[in-house]
Amino acid sequence: MQPRAQGKDNTSRLFCRLGDVLRQLDPAKTLVVSDAKIFALYGHYFPGLPYTLIPEGEKAKSLDALPALLDSFIQHRVDRSWTLLALGGGSVSDSAGFAAHIWMRGIGFYAAPTTLLAMCDAALGGKNGLDYGGYKNVIGSFHFPQRLFCDAETLRSLKPEQFASGMAEAIKHGILEGETHFSFLENCAQRFGNESGLDYKSCPIDVLEHLIDLSQQFKLSIVAQDPRESDKRRLLNLGHSFGHALESVSGMPHGYAVALGIALASRYAQAKGRMQETDLQRILKLLSRCGLPVSLEAVDSGGSLRKKAAELLFMDKKRVGGLVHFLLPKGIGEVKIEKIPVEELISFLREEGR
Repeated sequence: MQPRAQGKDNTSRLFCRLGDVLRQLDPAKTLVVSDAKIFALYGHYFPGLPYTLIPEGEKAKSLDALPALLDSFIQHRVDRSWTLLALGGGSVSDSAGFAAHIWMRGIGFYAAPTTLLAMCDAALGGKNGLDYGGYKNVIGSFHFPQRLFCDAETLRSLKPEQFASGMAEAIKHGILEGETHFSFLENCAQRFGNESGLDYKSCPIDVLEHLIDLSQQFKLSIVAQDPRESDKRRLLNLGHSFGHALESVSGMPHGYAVALGIALASRYAQAKGRMQETDLQRILKLLSRCGLPVSLEAVDSGGSLRKKAAELLFMDKKRVGGLVHFLLPKGIGEVKIEKIPVEELISFLREEGR
């Protein structure tokens, strides 16, 4: 199989069981990239395929981990006719996608995400980021997966915080797309929620698949209009200016940081008179009902995290000079990109909730 064009997203999506994925692959030309924990759960679905294991979580998204992954390509004699299959969460798809992009100037790339965050967001859209110097995703590439295999049954094995982390991205998409999408998520939280969030272990599979499908359709529609994030795709960064800074200094799960970022951006918009109180409360309520944090006080009672996070806002990739291209939510289905002085955002973050 020849490597695909890297500048355009033609990802095909297939909802199927993992046991059906093997028949879609060329076993002589596919290398599975996964981590030890995920491969122990699902590696048996790919008997006979060569594989390589990378570190779990954010440790996979580093230049330190990259040489071992590239060495495995040499070991398995991976050439331009090969395809990588990223089996796992967002860190796996980021690492495999980046490696696929740079190996021999680009080889094929499939993804079989096993977390909600990866299914809804991280594994599609072609952005593959590595961390460097304590900063999130400052090294990266655009390399789009050719195929995305989604087995929603794998979500049943997630820990509650992992599923909740994915719900942050799903809610982000609902806020961006509008009332129909957002109210579906509210309905899911009401019908299938418990004290820990959405009860994904007993929630009907068709409901989970529809939740994922809504996010995928929305994200891919945005990516199709702006594949390299020069304009409209920036909307997908809602909550990430505050969120990435908080994630970098706290080590909290990505989705938790995004949820806090969305809550902070919404409170900032409301404080500026740009968002109605009713929309703010709907957003905060849905995040909270899905097991996500909405208050800095819950994670930073002493104030040290917000101080460190404020300093990292200067490294926001969306900053140009003293201004940040900030995603300002004005309501459900109405989000604008506005240039906000970075010092104003820093001041808000330091003082929020005090």
